[in-house]
This record gives sequence, C-alpha cells and structure tokens, in this order.
Amino acid sequence: MTTANPVASADKYGLHVLVLVADREDYALEAAEQLNAGIDHCDVQVVMGVEGALRAAERTCPGTSKCLVPTIVLSARLGRVDDIVEQLSAHKRFSQSGFVLLTDQRTHDDTWKALHRGKLVSIIACPWTASTLIEQVDASVDRWLIKWMPDAEITHALQADGVYDAPRGGDLLYGLDSPGEQMQMFLLQGIEKILGPRPRMLVPEGVDLTRQGESVDAVYLVLRGSVALHRSSQFGDVLLHHATSGPLIGLISLARQQRALFTSTTTTDAEVVRLSLEQLEYVLQQSPDTSANLAVVAIQALTQRLVRAEYLHIEKNELAEQLERERETLEKTLEELRATREQLVEKTKYAMLGELSAGIAHELNNPVAALQRATQQIGDDLDTILAATDELADAQGTLQRTINAPPRSTSEERRLVRNVMRYTKEDREVAKRLVAAEIIDEVNIKAIVKKDRSYRRRHPLRPEHSPMKVIEAAAHIGRAVKNSNVAARRIVDLVSSLRAYARPDSAPVDDIDIHESIEDTLRLTAHRLRSVEIERAYGDLPRIRCYPARLEQVWTNLLINASEAIEAEDEELANDPDPTSTDAIRLPARGATPPTIRVETSQPDDGHICVTVIDNGPGIAPEDIDHIVEPHFTTKGGQVRYGLGMGMSITHSIIDDHDGTLRIESQPGRTAISAILPIAGPEDTPMDDQSY
Repeated sequence: MTTANPVASADKYGLHVLVLVADREDYALEAAEQLNAGIDHCDVQVVMGVEGALRAAERTCPGTSKCLVPTIVLSARLGRVDDIVEQLSAHKRFSQSGFVLLTDQRTHDDTWKALHRGKLVSIIACPWTASTLIEQVDASVDRWLIKWMPDAEITHALQADGVYDAPRGGDLLYGLDSPGEQMQMFLLQGIEKILGPRPRMLVPEGVDLTRQGESVDAVYLVLRGSVALHRSSQFGDVLLHHATSGPLIGLISLARQQRALFTSTTTTDAEVVRLSLEQLEYVLQQSPDTSANLAVVAIQALTQRLVRAEYLHIEKNELAEQLERERETLEKTLEELRATREQLVEKTKYAMLGELSAGIAHELNNPVAALQRATQQIGDDLDTILAATDELADAQGTLQRTINAPPRSTSEERRLVRNVMRYTKEDREVAKRLVAAEIIDEVNIKAIVKKDRSYRRRHPLRPEHSPMKVIEAAAHIGRAVKNSNVAARRIVDLVSSLRAYARPDSAPVDDIDIHESIEDTLRLTAHRLRSVEIERAYGDLPRIRCYPARLEQVWTNLLINASEAIEAEDEELANDPDPTSTDAIRLPARGATPPTIRVETSQPDDGHICVTVIDNGPGIAPEDIDHIVEPHFTTKGGQVRYGLGMGMSITHSIIDDHDGTLRIESQPGRTAISAILPIAGPEDTPMDDQSY
C-alpha cells in the first residue's frame, strides 16, 4: 500500500511499531530489520523484554497524547504470551495496541486470554518471508487506524490506494467485501466468456425452480426478482424469507449430488439464467477467476441465509418470551377474576345478610323492650320490698349502690380493699366482700361488722341469714339487675347495629363514656375471659363522639383475640411437651406469670384518646403484623374459634371510619393493640358497609 506522503503524516501523529525481543540472538531481530526497511509510515523500534517496552513507553513522545503504538511484535522466546500481553495492555500507552506473535513453536497454550480479549491480531510462524511479515504488520496498523482514528488525515492517506474497482482474479477475500450485484455481474461475465451469451429466462410468480426431495441437475442465477425457500418436515414448514435466499439456487444440492433440500419458488416475476451441471463444470475447468467469483457469490448468499436464520432464532426467542409474559399476565388476570368473583359472592352474602338484619332487628324490638321493662321493674320492686322494713335498710342501700356503682380499675379496687382492711382487723377476705357490696365508708363498715358479729353470737346455727350474707345477696341481686340492664342495652345496641348494617348511614353519638363502653363489653364477654385475669388501668378521659356499638365490637374483637391467643398457646404446650425438659413441660412466652389481659386508657394529646389491650400471650410473628388486618387472614392455624379471619379487618375498618388509628406492637410475651380515636369524633358521613 502506498500513499501520497505517508511519512509526513506518520511523523505528525507519531506512529510506532515495537518489536520485543528476548536477547541478542532472538530471531525477532531479523523481523525488526525487515519491518524497518519495508514500512515507511511507522517508526520501528527494538526493545529488550517487557521492562524495556515499559521504559520505551515513557521515552517515546513524552508529554504528548499523539504518540501511538498500533502494533507490538512479540517473540515467543519472551515467555508466556498471555502474561506479556496483560502486563503491556495495563499501561495506558499500550491499552489499545494489537499484538503480532512471532513463534518457532508448533503449539501454544498461552494465547487464549489474548484471543479472548481480541488483543492477538496475527500469528507468524518461523521461517517467514519478508513480504508476508511486512504485509501482516502493515495490515494490522491499517486496521488499527480505521478502528481508532477513522477520520484522521493519516488514515485517509494510507487508504488512498486501497480501493479496487473490481476484485482481482481469484482474490476471494477482497471479493467478499464487494457489493452482491457487482459480484453477480462479474460471475455472469465470466460464464458468458466461456459459454457465450446466456439466454435470460423470464419466470412468473409461483414457479418452482427446485422441489424438495427431487434431483437437482442445474443451478439458477437470479438476476432480478425474489425466490423463497421453504422446507416441509414433521414439525411443520420452515420458510426462509425471499429477501435472504440469495442469487444462487440449487448450488448446495448440486455440489453434494443430493436431492434438493428446499423447494425454491418465485415470489415475484423473475429473470434467471440456468446452468446445467455439465455447463458449470466446464466453466470452472476453463476459468479459475470465475471459480473464485462463484465462490464469492455462494458465500454471500449463504451468509445472507445464515443471518436470516439467526434473526429467525432471535425472533423465536423473543416470541417465546412474549408468550411467557402474556401467559403470566393471563394467569394474573385469571386470579384477579377469581378474586373478583369471590368478592361478588361475599358482597351478595352481605346484601342478603343486610336484608336478614333488618328483619331480625324488627322482630327483636318487642322482646328486648319487654326485657328492659322487666329488668327495671325487678329493680324497682326489690327496692320497694327492702324498704318495707328497717331490718333490710342496709340491703336496700347495697342494692342501690351496686346498681349505680361506677366502673373501677384494678388498682382502684385494690386500694379500696386496703383501706377497708383498717376497719376489719386486717381481714382481707371480709374487706373484699364489703368492697364488692359497695360498703366502703367507715360508718357503714363499722355498723355492718358490728351487726354481723352480734347476729353470729345470737344465732350461731343460722350463719346463712347473717347481715353480711344478706348484704352480699343484695349486692348479687344489684349486680344481676345491673348486668341485666347492661345486657338489655347491649341487645338494643346490637339491634341498632343490625339496623345500621342494613342502613349504614347512622350518625355518631355525642357524650359517650369509653370506660362504660369497655365495662359493658367486659361483662358480656366474661364467659370467654374466665381463663385470664383482667386488669384495668383507666386514665382520666373526656367523653367523646363516636359510634358506640361499633366501638364495643372493637373491644370485643380485641379481648377475644387476646384470650384465644393465650388459650391456643397453653393448649399447644400441653399437647406438645418438650422431651428435653426434666419436667416435660415447656413454659409459655409469659413464663410463670398468670395469663393476663390488661386494658389501658389514656389521653395522648388534647384531641385524642387511646385504648390499649395488652396480653401476655405468644405474640404475633413479625411477617404477619402487616397482614393481620387483611380480610380472611388468621394466625389461628386453621382452628375454628372466633370468627373467620374477619375480626381484625372489621376492627381496622371501624377505627378507620372513626378517623382513628390502629397501632400493633408485638413480641413473645407482650402484644399491645391500641385504638387511637379523635375526641371530636368522625365526620357525619355514612360508614363503610363492609365494616361489619
């Protein structure tokens, strides 16, 4: 390759070729002399070993970025090729350089890393010819310039004489870079030079030039038009796009002397030249240049088909991925449809339940009203009977005090017992009985204790009629009357709730005492809480505006859930003892502490109150806390206990309808669920009909 003024351009850009030798006897020294004489656009330098190359990198063109080393020639005597290439490539001056290996070895197992990285551009074996060596190194420099400096002046100068109007005879590699139409024309010219003018056959669309499975005795050169190749198999038809079938039809089958692999069919009007087997053999014998051109055209055609096959494979994979995505989307859609269907079924059930609720509420009105009147009448009549004689005056007072007693916290109850014990000679049992009968002032305590002692001295054989027993009986009746009233009110509230469920547009109620609401719930759920100790820690709360029946449902859900969690843990431990324990009994999460549910109330700020239910059960798993308020989610392991996994979901909905917040904190031995409610209450908007 020659240029107009390559040396000037090389000097401007500082092109260098380094030849690395192992010693003064290295055969690469001869290569350096040949390159120095044969390449005039690069400065050829000989360096001794890797260290010499690194020193040369600092010496060559210091302080300038225009010091370029496109090619480094290595001697195999230097050592492992991969190691040398890696060391040199790590230097910024050689990071883009290509490497030419001079070797006298028959095999190499130390070049695969360089090949993998694309750093080894050529391998030249000993002995070589000077022209071969110069051509290889010169070509590696040219390719480097085209890759890294395509717009540089030196690149254009060195390429100025490198463009051919036509490939040389037998020049296969140069011909592959030529346009397909140009190569077809050269091929046809070579054929006609031997056989004379060849007639053009005009073929309409839909004509089969070859048929799958039939003998092929001719090759078709397609000058104009398109031909599609397709093949039938047990797995279906394979179609090669007509745009990639190429200009030669039948050559592969003819060369292999086999039947046609494909059926070739014109898809447009086509112009073709037909060459029989004998004609083709004669041309190839008479014209080596035509043989090369035929090979070029065949390779180009096969390359087009291979590329199309690769595209089809990629399209197949993309289609498979798209189908998989669509399948996943369809599965997701199907699941959503199933979930929607279940929701519609549930809503239908709710609608039917709403109709039943309205009927039940109507039917319960009269019996509930009768129960309320009867309970009130019993209380009034008992008060009248007890007031008829002075001997039952204490019982009458106890009855009234018990009926009207306000709720007290556990700590307040204990404080009263300790205070009463001062007047009962530290008899705790008597003090508890007096507090339960609402006799807590000094005068009444002393009077009852004195009367009871006097009676027992006079009637030692009839202790069941003592003043203390009578007062306790009156207290029992008072609590029963109070509980009956509470139960009646609870039924009224439930009836109201049923009506609200059927017609969920009821308005909030003002001036509600949350402590009364909690106590009502505790009384009505006492049968479910017998196995746990109930503690109360009531703070000083203002009355609030709320949906009272809904909140009682919240307290019910929280208390029952806490109780069932404790019971479930105790049952599991009882049925599954620890075999490694000496007593074969495992302790629950609470340890030796009795099962306890604690109800705390407080006012965290001026606008809200907080009710917290705390239990010392097993706790809630961390991964379940975020799901605990989801509908139908349950941590009860499939046991049918209370509800169907809707309790906490309903609780969350009710709190949300109150514009409040539900907070859950849990660990083994302590679970605290807090309902934070605004004192001002919710807005006057209908409640969500799915709250309960």
